[in-house]
Amino acid sequence: MEEHEEFAWIREIRDENYGLILAACDKELLEKELRRQNLTIKVSRRFYGERLVNKEELISLMLEADVLNLMGQKVVSLAEELGLIHPHAKIFFEDEKGEKIPHAQMYRFRVT
Repeated sequence: MEEHEEFAWIREIRDENYGLILAACDKELLEKELRRQNLTIKVSRRFYGERLVNKEELISLMLEADVLNLMGQKVVSLAEELGLIHPHAKIFFEDEKGEKIPHAQMYRFRVT
């Protein structure tokens, strides 16, 4: 993978009370429908698709984030490598081919 290659779609929300809320999905998942039992979700541009980022920028944003909402093998695996997501703290959806797509969330609590 090229160092500056587009890696993931993200949406950043900066909130006075909640800090940085970051939604990120693997680049190729945007606008795909995924299933989990009787639930179907769309990995929508409205939720995830503000802009494309490379891996280095995604790492920086993930480390800064107070809330993460992650969809896809690449972004969830990256969060695991960074120690932000426990390997057992994810659920799986399926794509149209029946492949498992991980989803994970992280909330950082700061004690002041």
